[in-house]
Amino acid sequence: MKALLIALFLSVFSAGCVFSDDVSGPPEWMKNVTRLPPGNHADLRAVALEYTLDWNHRVNAGRFEISIMKSETNDGRFVGDAEGRSTGFARLLYPYDFRAKSIVDQSSLRPLTFQLVERERGGENSYDIIFERRRQIFTTTSKKKEQTISNTGRFRFDFGQDALSSAFYLRSQALKDGDKISMVVTPFNRPYLANFVVLGRESHNVKGKTYQAIKLDAQIGKVNPDLSIKNYDKVKTTTLWFSDDEYRIPLELQSQLTFGYVSARLDEMKWLE
Repeated sequence: MKALLIALFLSVFSAGCVFSDDVSGPPEWMKNVTRLPPGNHADLRAVALEYTLDWNHRVNAGRFEISIMKSETNDGRFVGDAEGRSTGFARLLYPYDFRAKSIVDQSSLRPLTFQLVERERGGENSYDIIFERRRQIFTTTSKKKEQTISNTGRFRFDFGQDALSSAFYLRSQALKDGDKISMVVTPFNRPYLANFVVLGRESHNVKGKTYQAIKLDAQIGKVNPDLSIKNYDKVKTTTLWFSDDEYRIPLELQSQLTFGYVSARLDEMKWLE
């Protein structure tokens, strides 16, 4: 399920400043981060997925594609690729393109490296994150006109995820009604705390097709430099739906905002093996 989370971060949140780990003492919320091993849905089948981003299911805002493959060298790694762009009227207002790549350990579903490049009018930002055992090292490079600025930051945490591996890990779990899963996710150059609650099972319609689905509530806050959590008043609710089967395909992500809601909905799915 990888790119639903990247859609959330790319469409709702913006990148923050470089994070410094020069803070003493872990906060209470770190103790509640889920550290369970991957569940029974961890053996991902190679697949390509396409999604549409829209506003209120009326105005198309963008598209993105995801592919999940095992490493060609069969070295016990998953490779996740995602790319997307703004489209239609949204592109006239805000031309935007991104490409992301995640290398994930198959046994733990923990990331090894994550790369993201985003291009917008007048500039390009790239984010390179290395996940070590007890810390994340992220380098941000911004190019605007003829100026290039690069910064490196570190965040000390022993169970971090990137925007794609977090989706792998989440959909691998049992996801029983009422289950709660908490993760620290770094999609750019600053970590976020993502809390998920399984709301239950239901029939869910996506573009004229009905699925048996798992419904989850998501709450996401930015980790500040002092390790406090900043929540977003403009984001009222965020809801995810996975197919309720052995594959746990992400069907839709919907964020209810003060001015309406944005959605990422499944358009096409193709098995790659």
